[in-house]
Amino acid sequence: MRMTLLVLAAAVAVMGDVRPSAARAWYPWCAQYADRSGITSCLFSTFEQCLATVRGIGGSCVQNWYPAPIEPRRERRGKHFYR
Repeated sequence: MRMTLLVLAAAVAVMGDVRPSAARAWYPWCAQYADRSGITSCLFSTFEQCLATVRGIGGSCVQNWYPAPIEPRRERRGKHFYR
């Protein structure tokens, strides 16, 4: 039983946080599908990813025309403390 818990704890430590840490809010490439729906899907990190998606079903890839989100400003925590 102890060995099982030890192995499980080691596996969790190696895996760390399994949530997607690099979740993106903006992707630079969009797929415009060539069907009647006119759907545009901006979910691609690279041009090659986009091409692989539209290659068999028809469509084209364009750069994302929406601006990238502005990174929030971080508070400066300097060495100076004012009272």
